[in-house]
Amino acid sequence: MSAQTEGRCVISVKPIRIFGDPVLRTPAEPVRDFDAELRKLVSDLTDTMLEAPGLGLAAPQIGVGLRVFTYFVDDELGHLINPSLDLTADTETDDEGCLSFPGLAFPTERAFGAVAKGFNMYGEPVTVEGTGQLARCVQHETDHLDGVLFIDRLDPQQRKLANRAIREAEWWGEPVPEIRASPHATGGQAR
Repeated sequence: MSAQTEGRCVISVKPIRIFGDPVLRTPAEPVRDFDAELRKLVSDLTDTMLEAPGLGLAAPQIGVGLRVFTYFVDDELGHLINPSLDLTADTETDDEGCLSFPGLAFPTERAFGAVAKGFNMYGEPVTVEGTGQLARCVQHETDHLDGVLFIDRLDPQQRKLANRAIREAEWWGEPVPEIRASPHATGGQAR
């Protein structure tokens, strides 16, 4: 999904924003224009995600405040624009990490299954349905679009461990911003 220029592949890897950057806490704006600029953004996100490597990457993680994310789970490469989620009631807890928290992972509870509806880069409707890792990925990336980070979903004991790990991380150089609980009354679960 890299841009093609005169028969050669042009890869555009962008810097990934690290925890503490305000863009990660800012809700993203819906995409209104399905144009060449959006297709370039999807390409940049895909290249950056694959280079990292990661299972998903949301536009705010490269400093773009639009509701777009890419994913690469179980050899399925895709993207979703302006997503909405329907989640199953059953949950699972598994280790979860994030490219904006290099080297850190913590047990995070998520819905076991998810149906994500949105659009592709051409404005055509898309549905991504999955369980396990794919469901976890679309929930994680949609959270990014809402300014919610996976550490917001940790139980109090794991959140305390996360705070300590962040303070001790090589990449951390600023005071730890306040970690807030999910702003959704449903604890992040769609109803």
